[in-house]
Amino acid sequence: MKRGHIILLALMLTFNINPSISAIGDEVIPEWGFYVYMAGDNTLYEEVDDDLNEMKMVGSNENLEIVALTDQAFNDDSHAYHIVKHGFEETPLNLINSTWNDELDMGNGDTLRDFMIWATSEYPAKNKILIIWNHGSGWEKVAEDGSSFLTVPEIRVALEEYRQETGDSKLTMVGFDACLMGMFEIAYELKEQADMVHGSEAYEPLEGWTYNNLLYKLKKNLTNYELATHVVNDYIESYRNGSVYTSYSVTAAVVDTAKLQNIWNKLENFSSELNTILPVYKDEITTAREITQRYDQNPNYRDLHDLATNIRHEIPMADVKEFAKNLELAIDEAVIAEDHWQKPEKRAVDRAHGLTIYFPEEGPKEGYNHLLIKNNSWFRFINEYNVGMESSGKFESLNITSVDTGTGYNDSVLINGTYSGIVESAKIRLLNSEGFVVDKLNAEVSGGEITEIYLQPDKSGNYSLEIGIYEPEGYLIDHLVEKNLFINLQLPDLFAEKPRVLIKDGGYHEVEHIQFGDNFSLNGDIKNIGTIASTNITATVYYGGTETEFFYDSIPAGGSVDWEIADFEPSVGPNEIAVHLISEDPFEIDSDNNVTQTSFEVFETKPHEYIVKMENINVLEIQNINGEYSFPWLESFLVIQNNQIQSWDRITVNADIIEGWLFESEEIWHISEESRALVKIRPGINTESGDYRIKIELTDRNGLYAGEGILTVNVPQYYGVGLKAEKSGGEINIVVTNNGNGKDTFKLEKTLEEGFTMLLTESYFKLDAFEEITVKGVGLESNESREYEIQLNVRSVGNENISAEVNLIVKVNNESSEEKNRLMTVIFGLGGVLLVTYIIRQRQIQ
Repeated sequence: MKRGHIILLALMLTFNINPSISAIGDEVIPEWGFYVYMAGDNTLYEEVDDDLNEMKMVGSNENLEIVALTDQAFNDDSHAYHIVKHGFEETPLNLINSTWNDELDMGNGDTLRDFMIWATSEYPAKNKILIIWNHGSGWEKVAEDGSSFLTVPEIRVALEEYRQETGDSKLTMVGFDACLMGMFEIAYELKEQADMVHGSEAYEPLEGWTYNNLLYKLKKNLTNYELATHVVNDYIESYRNGSVYTSYSVTAAVVDTAKLQNIWNKLENFSSELNTILPVYKDEITTAREITQRYDQNPNYRDLHDLATNIRHEIPMADVKEFAKNLELAIDEAVIAEDHWQKPEKRAVDRAHGLTIYFPEEGPKEGYNHLLIKNNSWFRFINEYNVGMESSGKFESLNITSVDTGTGYNDSVLINGTYSGIVESAKIRLLNSEGFVVDKLNAEVSGGEITEIYLQPDKSGNYSLEIGIYEPEGYLIDHLVEKNLFINLQLPDLFAEKPRVLIKDGGYHEVEHIQFGDNFSLNGDIKNIGTIASTNITATVYYGGTETEFFYDSIPAGGSVDWEIADFEPSVGPNEIAVHLISEDPFEIDSDNNVTQTSFEVFETKPHEYIVKMENINVLEIQNINGEYSFPWLESFLVIQNNQIQSWDRITVNADIIEGWLFESEEIWHISEESRALVKIRPGINTESGDYRIKIELTDRNGLYAGEGILTVNVPQYYGVGLKAEKSGGEINIVVTNNGNGKDTFKLEKTLEEGFTMLLTESYFKLDAFEEITVKGVGLESNESREYEIQLNVRSVGNENISAEVNLIVKVNNESSEEKNRLMTVIFGLGGVLLVTYIIRQRQIQ
């Protein structure tokens, strides 16, 4: 399922014939080809027109070709379009493939292959993007057309055959405008066909991608990183800021296919280890699975990164933790861009990292074995996880102690024990207090005994020891952990921490780089992490071709001292700092800690350069506070990233706001690669509904322009109406005001007492936001002299809850012939204004 509910939208297609840009002779072809495979012969048939209209807003140009193959829910409604601004160029399908008629099977891989051969040949481009558009069900299927659909291996084969036919290199990106396609199995299947693969871990809303936001950004010199960022951020932000409605939380990611083999390798190690420990730790694996982020109604698709994290926390085995952490790092390295947004009170997606994996409880479905993943140990693991295993033995006794091996202090760990069952090997891991393995042993064992095994650390401190025994087929039989083993080597251990650059500007701040003229100092700590005092220490700091020495008589065990250099003139450019420690101690545990170095840059005064992104936190909904209507503050995270290596900064944020709007932002300290700050903007209540793009401009601490971004503000439509009436000669002027901030249609009605006549010059009319119209009450006549009551009512046609009314008392005197039937007095009232927020303002197609 791609989207949540259906909105009826009538669109009129216009046709505009323009010559395409193609590679003929030496003619330059466009930079980008955007090829969309729109399988809409299902419940999404109406959305085909919606998204085509978005593409027409941009249209093909000198940098871009947009081509689509479409199919909808009726017979003979397949089309091949070259999309130009505000129109189409259509190619008859039998000219693409002589066997094609006007009703295509979009679930046939040959259809995808032939579309790509035609589209890339007729409308070539240097960089090619394929979008597969439809319902998605992860690895199982996509591009549904009746009972037909594409599998991921079919997509792979179709792209292989298209490339063999045309000689084209890899696509720049394969993107899925479909649900649940952000899976490792899918990305890996297509890694040889594209540089990047896009997918959503969760469901996609009905509206899918916002093509009109993305396509105009496809220009020359756009890098893969920039493209991936646009694809992900434009999609998520359109839902986060409320400009497009969603019933779901949303996710999106783009992965670098060149990095997928590393994930495969790390998954191989991770899966093999999980399989090995199933007899002992299946319950813990099950717990980790259950708490791992899942998506929508499919419980078998779990975020792979989150799964690895939970496995690492649930299972007390050093090797498992290492393999899990390596897998997490591989995913982080492969994911170029990832973003997600949780719709309030909908399923959480806060632990989305870009790729799910199929992890069923009852073994994989048929078809999973057709994927390349069948060659990874993950496939074996999910099969054996379903079967389950029982341990065939256990430890009978185990004695783990710290012992003195003749040095006069407890310097080693001794392991002795017995076990039952058929055991072939044992794995022993000694871990320090930070969880790092400092010594390990893989040993062959037999005869039911483990005897006289020693391990020795190189530092004093608290340790834990793990020991596992394995049967001949490699499965873990039993595993024990002994914590709080204190090893005291009775030695000092100096540790030189990396120097810090501190600037003094309203306090001390640690920074990475500085600007010439900054008031700063160099600072560092020297620690003794051993168990006895270190004596007569010399710290030599090498900086700028000079040496500065610091002397310390003693540093106690667990203690620290610091050094600082403040009075010097740094040179513009790179500056290296190194620290060397020596002492009169006869022996140190780990002398590698006695040396450290770092560098920082000193820049001349020049403009800073930043990449600016906005992430809206909330959406605007009109509020009524003590009878006063207003919009709340729209809060947004301003994300500032360095576009180059540069000095620290204090950034001022300015917004090009509309008259009557308010904007708030504090000065931002930018002292790392990325800063996040909260900014707030508040539209005036008289703002017309619509999407507003507010330019956010940054000024650096030198008063120079440093970058800009766009804050999208979606002002929702609210409805309201005002009504008043007044006498004007022998007529009544009735003034109707659209007090809403969007176009609306109104109906004016009258109720008259018997004997009194009045005609309305208009009773049905359209008004723009805040527009008013004067309707006249004319032809006033009565049968007798007395007071008559008139009731006027105006109602919004689009929202019947919006109305206003006035009651008029008309006094008529018929006694004087000169003033017969003359309206003497009109007592009028003012209709109150009623505002109601229209909960969802759907996307408008221009």
